[in-house]
Amino acid sequence: MTVALEHRYRPRGSAKLLLESRAPEILVSGPAGTGKSRACLEKLLILALAVPDVRILVVRKTAVSLASTALQTWEKHVAAEVLTSGYCRFFGGSPKKPPAYQFRNGSEIVIGGMDKPSRIMSSEYDVAYVQEATELTVEDWEAITTRLRNGVLPYQQIIADANPSLPTHWLKERCDNGTTVMLESRHEENPRYYDDTGQITDAGRAYIEGK
Repeated sequence: MTVALEHRYRPRGSAKLLLESRAPEILVSGPAGTGKSRACLEKLLILALAVPDVRILVVRKTAVSLASTALQTWEKHVAAEVLTSGYCRFFGGSPKKPPAYQFRNGSEIVIGGMDKPSRIMSSEYDVAYVQEATELTVEDWEAITTRLRNGVLPYQQIIADANPSLPTHWLKERCDNGTTVMLESRHEENPRYYDDTGQITDAGRAYIEGK
């Protein structure tokens, strides 16, 4: 028997643009609390469900830092339904394979850090998501792009979130010269903090006033 799963997510602004874009390199830039990481993870879920056998990489400078950031958002807000149903399961890794979320349709979301690149860089991917991309060096970034050649999707893409405030940062320069597309993320795009009419919510007021 087929079980229907319901997952709700309402992308706004930069989040909607991210979901629609096929640009080779995209940076979602903005302060904490705008929902930029959630948007990136929602795109990964859509791709993993829609395209069988797609391979996706989620990476940060250190693998251990993912557990308390991206993976919490992933398991609590993004992939809760597919994990509960068993359509997606977590594989803890082995001497030969890195940890990953494995889908019944053959899609796989591999997780790892650039502190141990051999664990993740020996494979090929269709899409990579870099959380807090300012932690990486340009060499890290370019190394990841060389692994985007799995060929299951009609396009290959690296997406990232960060806030490169320094104009001299390599990621900001990459955006300025047109190599990477920058999408500006704002608090008004987060439905938890602003409703559909643009009015701030109680949670949004508490978050912004408490900063």
